[in-house]
Formats: sequence, structure tokens, C-alpha cells
Amino acid sequence: MAVIKGFKLIRWADDGIYYFTCQNGQVEYNPSQKYRIEKKNAYDPTVIHRREAYREDSFDLEAVLAPSEYYGLMNFLLGPGKLYLEYTAYNSINSQFPVTISQLPKCPDDLHEYPTKVKFSMESRYIGSPGYIDFGIIIITDSDETVIGQTQI
Repeated sequence: MAVIKGFKLIRWADDGIYYFTCQNGQVEYNPSQKYRIEKKNAYDPTVIHRREAYREDSFDLEAVLAPSEYYGLMNFLLGPGKLYLEYTAYNSINSQFPVTISQLPKCPDDLHEYPTKVKFSMESRYIGSPGYIDFGIIIITDSDETVIGQTQI
């Protein structure tokens, strides 16, 4: 299990790309490899044949948030679109995973007035490597209309 300091959540919706950055946050990363097909050998049941491997990684996120930041996080997580988790491992390697929420952050009583620690969990399922998407170069266009600009003098 690896523990990473700081993370960024990215939500890719139809109307744009949104970010929630948490520099004081912490990510606990638990990688797990699973197989879609697992069968015991007919002649030797101690031998298991596994095929079609996939990854099912879990992330436990923790952050110290003020009340307004907590409600901003909840609005961010519950908004429409695909969620991605991004963090920097070993101070140089950017990692990014498509994620789904497995446990939403609970609102402790103290959070109504003071900053406090909030925990929530996410899962990522993928085959091979999750890759890296540079959201800075993605252009969101309106699917209903195409605008071509021309300058006339």
C-alpha cells in the first residue's frame, strides 16, 4: 500500500472540465489484480487457470477541509460526468485513474464550524494501463452548432 500526499480530482462533463485540488490531502493506494475467469484444473484441483486479467484498485482519500470546501467537494463529486483521480508519486511521476465513488465523505459535527478531517473512498477498474489524459488540450464543443469564424473587411 502506498501513501501519497496531495491529489487532484477531475470531472469531465459535457459542458466542460472541472478540477478540485487538495494539496493537504492524502491518498492510500491499494492495487489489486483480478481475473474474469478462474477455473480449477479438472485433473489437479490445486492448479487454478486464470484468464482475462483486469485491475481493481482502491483509493482511500483523506483531507482536512473547511465547511465551505466540504460542500464544494460534495457538489463536485455528485455532479455529472466522468471522474478522474490524479496525483504525483515519487515527486515526479504523474498518475491518473478513472474512478467511481465507493463511499462518499461523511460530514462530522465539528465540520459545521471548524475545519476537520474528511475521508472517502474511490475505485478504479481498468485493463492494462490506465494511461494519462492531458485535460489542458481537450476542447469541449457544442454538439448542436458549428461556428466557423471569418473576418471580413
